[in-house]
Amino acid sequence: MNSGWLPVGAAAATSALLLFGAPAGSPGGMLLAVLATLPLFLVGLSWGVFHGAATGAAATFAILFSVGTSAGLYYGAVNALPAALLMWQAERAPDRPDRLVIMLTACAAAPIVAAALYFGMQEGGLEAAVRGQLEATLIDAVVDQSGSPPPQWKEFVEAIAGIFPAMAATFWALLIAINGALAQGLLRRFGKNRLPTPDIAAIRAPRMMLGVLAVVLALAFMPGGTGFLANNLVPVVVLPLFFGGLSVMHWALRRSAAPGLWLGLLYLLLVVFGWPALILLLIGLVDTIFDFRGRAGPPPAAPTV
Repeated sequence: MNSGWLPVGAAAATSALLLFGAPAGSPGGMLLAVLATLPLFLVGLSWGVFHGAATGAAATFAILFSVGTSAGLYYGAVNALPAALLMWQAERAPDRPDRLVIMLTACAAAPIVAAALYFGMQEGGLEAAVRGQLEATLIDAVVDQSGSPPPQWKEFVEAIAGIFPAMAATFWALLIAINGALAQGLLRRFGKNRLPTPDIAAIRAPRMMLGVLAVVLALAFMPGGTGFLANNLVPVVVLPLFFGGLSVMHWALRRSAAPGLWLGLLYLLLVVFGWPALILLLIGLVDTIFDFRGRAGPPPAAPTV
């Protein structure tokens, strides 16, 4: 009897190959790496969190022995462990998508806090470590005819060094969310989903996030490592508000004559321009304070596909 172990092995191998099988730095390799958590979600959301976590563990050990210790630890921390926690939360409360968002936010914030604590014992703290790593990987890789990096490239590194942890964490969180949604969509399409699909229109940012945001914003004005940490936590802390705003748009556009068309346009604007995310963040903030959806009643049912 299979009992799901064959899919575990196949998905673990696929996930590892997606992340490390293609040449590093190539466009195709980066595109495949984006989908590294998809096999984990496919197994976990169809066979259960135990099999999903086993898939991540198997891929982690395979990378440890075939690629290296640092690569294995990186995969385990960035892919396997967060995916397992999200699948566990999905099984624990399948009707509470807001808890999935909070878990995703916690997984995105934890590495920044851990890095700040670790590098806080070193000179310059996390900010100096980030700046040094960016200089090693970006500036040294781009040199002009004199053998030195262009001045504008140095300015670019200086500009992003202060917010690089936040950029990396939020980008990672969105990729994880996309992989999970894609896996659930594929499984639902073929009737293999173990859990009901969370309704995005039901996501509500907890009001406690307003207090957390206020504290982080206050700490962002402090000097040194505390201010640097808080500044990089702000974009992560507002993720539930962003998803809350996206949820409001789903709730509102379902009441229109062509919800699929308007939602498609919304996502197109988000992907192409990016700035609509700020509007969604503001909408989520206002809705968290005044709870417009709670007063107006439940949303219409999600359109079937």
